Amino acid sequence: MALSEHQIADLRARMIARSRLLEGEIAAKLRDSTEDLDMLGRVGDSADLAWVETESGLDLSQAQRDIEEWRGLRDALRRIELGHYGVCTDCGADVPVERLHSQPLALRCLDCQSLTERVSRMSRAGS
Repeated sequence: MALSEHQIADLRARMIARSRLLEGEIAAKLRDSTEDLDMLGRVGDSADLAWVETESGLDLSQAQRDIEEWRGLRDALRRIELGHYGVCTDCGADVPVERLHSQPLALRCLDCQSLTERVSRMSRAGS
């Protein structure tokens, strides 16, 4: 069953709100990382240097994770505009609305996602 206009509007509003929240968090983490790096010239010893590098790296890692989610949200919003949202990219079946509520970035139905994960695990095990 395809998503109703109301369901799409609700999911879209949630994604927009999450995108805005992420934009603020990304900016704050990048600002924090920059401030940490500015401290490099003022560190007292190697322990201070290690702390600053760790903090800056953590901020950047968290910002990168948030940027990836933000990009996924932007892609999902684009799929809504194109009328492709909620359709499995592999088999073309409808993605259940319950799945989209819990995983709004979901590209696949449960069966195709399970298959993708099994293939990925097998390829990692074979490496």
